[in-house]
Amino acid sequence: MNIKLCFRTCTVFLSLCTGIAAAQAPKPSTHAQAARRVLRIIGVARTTEAGAEAMMGMVRGNAELAPFEDVFRAWYKKSFAAGDLEGEMANVYMRHFTEQELHGIAAFYKTPLGQKLLDTLPEVMKEGAEIGMKRAKEHTPELEQMLKKARQERAAKGSDQ
Repeated sequence: MNIKLCFRTCTVFLSLCTGIAAAQAPKPSTHAQAARRVLRIIGVARTTEAGAEAMMGMVRGNAELAPFEDVFRAWYKKSFAAGDLEGEMANVYMRHFTEQELHGIAAFYKTPLGQKLLDTLPEVMKEGAEIGMKRAKEHTPELEQMLKKARQERAAKGSDQ
């Protein structure tokens, strides 16, 4: 896997992982308060760290990138420490859930099953990311062949015109 592809994959993965976690404070409405409450119950920092650790596992597993784990870690910490991540994500939750729905989500997360979900979700996400990366790595030669064929076809079409 080349550095550009790995970097793009890391960036997309971190964006997905931090989807539970984000720089503008929402209006101090009860809707915003409910969204922030859900995000705090979810554990923004814990979930974001799990995503970062999954990315670090991918970096460590790549001989070309492993020597730069410290650089990836520094980039991650700097990029995600800036701004009000929780506020940005609260805005996202407010667009997708009503205030009443957010109260229901918070209530669920306070149940034993909700707590189990929160406790296990970082590991489940990490394992899911590892499965996805393994599958992508296994099928990289197929992707390379498909890209080669598409380039050839498009080059041929371009020379026909």
